[in-house]
Amino acid sequence: MIEPFNMTHRERFFATVRHEPVDRPACWLGLPVPSALPKLFEYFNVKSMDELKRVIDDDVYPVLVPYDNPPTNDIGCSLTFAKNGVGGAQDERTLSSPGFFEDMTDPALVETFPWPKPEEHIDFDRCRKAAMEAPADCARMGIMWAAHFQDACAAFGMENAMITMMTAPEMFQAVIDRITRFYLDCGKIFYEATKGYLDAVLIGNDFGGQNGLMVDPDSLRKYVFPGTKALIDQAKSYGLLVVHHSCGSICPIIDDLFDLGADIVHPIQAKAKGMNVENLKANYQGHGCFFGGIDAQHLLVNGTPKEVADDVRRVRNLFPTGLIISPSHEAVLPDINPANIEALFKTVHEMEKPKVKRFGQVIEVKPGKIEEYKKLHADVWPGVLRMIKECNLQNYSIYYKDGYLFSYYEYTGNDYEADMAKMAADPETQRWWDVCKPLQKPLETRAEGEFWADMQEVFHLD
Repeated sequence: MIEPFNMTHRERFFATVRHEPVDRPACWLGLPVPSALPKLFEYFNVKSMDELKRVIDDDVYPVLVPYDNPPTNDIGCSLTFAKNGVGGAQDERTLSSPGFFEDMTDPALVETFPWPKPEEHIDFDRCRKAAMEAPADCARMGIMWAAHFQDACAAFGMENAMITMMTAPEMFQAVIDRITRFYLDCGKIFYEATKGYLDAVLIGNDFGGQNGLMVDPDSLRKYVFPGTKALIDQAKSYGLLVVHHSCGSICPIIDDLFDLGADIVHPIQAKAKGMNVENLKANYQGHGCFFGGIDAQHLLVNGTPKEVADDVRRVRNLFPTGLIISPSHEAVLPDINPANIEALFKTVHEMEKPKVKRFGQVIEVKPGKIEEYKKLHADVWPGVLRMIKECNLQNYSIYYKDGYLFSYYEYTGNDYEADMAKMAADPETQRWWDVCKPLQKPLETRAEGEFWADMQEVFHLD
């Protein structure tokens, strides 16, 4: 475990995912849409996204799949099913347009769609270059999307897709399986090209609306989640953490996503029903990690910087780790006030680091026992070392001089008495003490309840 002091962006990201202590909350700006960039660049006095990320000290560096499909060049727009020509750029897509498979019910017709060949649109060398150029001290996250459910909805048109799922389930299954295969083929090229350079990948679908799921959980489990698992398993076979995206209110399937292998659920859409951090902490903390939490529907648009700062502190207090703080939508839109983005990151970075409390202690060694004591401490039991760290002790040292042992350690937790009680209750630590205590002789001047006598600090210089 990395000690929670002066972490790199990458160390902070991984510690957050593992629910370990961090020096400050991990955070991510998200993916500002092109129309939001001029205002952000002007406010922060920068000329590029790389400069902006350095100024705000972002922890996550996205690596987009370089998909060649002009004019969009976006893997999120790689499958265009709309009959009326709508659906080119990301901000022009609609699920309500009639889709290519609108009136089809025969699974044999799936291959009548002109499926793109990934190898003709994804260049291996460009993928590798993009990943290699990402800062190595950041958490490097591929943006794959692989939105097989959303694309299946677009393939029929949203309403027709839901009808087909119920009335011609073999047809719906055939289409979503073919879409999944397309993204698995894309993933094979991208992951092979970026092997060793990425830490995580973002995939996902929007399963929820503002007040609940768009489709009942059982239908998702039957028709959609097998593809989700295949996409997650593929990413994990390359050693990547998986961030699964879904906007909206998705509480009934959060545990499904974790059970399918997702490491992080993104985003916490703060104003969607049940997605407030209080509910997630009460029902899901420890199940996996979350991404988001700062409302991008109202707060970042209409709130003041002070209100944003207060909300960041509230969220941090509820999730001191296990949450990567970011806007509750990955697409930062032009209506978001740049001053509120500054307030978000400034408050994250001003979070107080763990306070260090220093301890010096002394005890005598019984005559003739020092060599036995040294031998024991040359190979301290692993469980004892693990418990020391779990109880927030660091820089633990023991010195010997003229029959006395002097110890020094630093405590970085919030409740010393509770942590010491936890250590004292640990069976392996108790067995270790049973071995060591017969070699030691407590000072007669020690305070009541002490074994090692605490010493008074008279000088310190960092």
